[in-house]
Amino acid sequence: MIPSTEAARAISFHRQDALVVSTSSALRDWNQVSERRDLDIDLTDCMDRAPGVGLGLSLAQPDRKVLVLDCDATLRTDLGALATIGESCPQNLVHFVFDDASHVSTHGIPVEGIDNVNFASMAQGAGYTRTFQFDNPEELFIGLEEVMRETGPVFVVVKVLHDQDLPPFPERSMAEGWSQVRETLLGGT
Repeated sequence: MIPSTEAARAISFHRQDALVVSTSSALRDWNQVSERRDLDIDLTDCMDRAPGVGLGLSLAQPDRKVLVLDCDATLRTDLGALATIGESCPQNLVHFVFDDASHVSTHGIPVEGIDNVNFASMAQGAGYTRTFQFDNPEELFIGLEEVMRETGPVFVVVKVLHDQDLPPFPERSMAEGWSQVRETLLGGT
């Protein structure tokens, strides 16, 4: 398993100028490591909508990579998003799912049946062009080079462990984050 903050750090290292949509416990980790908060969309009030928001951004910004940092429990609440993304076929979208082996993101309570869900198979069946799975930090770091070169939509399952104490959510509101990203995109940086 990969410590969740290490997974976020590896993604950040390979990010370049990608837009990042993050939610739930992945957002908490991402907020600690992101060096381009002006390109980060934080979903704190609509956590199960990260794939849909990522899809919209990828279609609106086809020349920019869009990364979605999702969680197993939040994706499970909107599996239909996989089919919508697969059908839309955004070539610049990479959808990461932090598969929480520690169940810390749900306060230590396992989500019934979640361990039997094969998200990578579902994504592939929905039309994602390529899927990856990582449970080793070194393999993730090296494998992200290939992930980022792929034509999407790409789906990546990252088996993570969280510390017992999750980092806090970002202090900025969702509206402030959206405003900052919009300003950055309009300014061309």
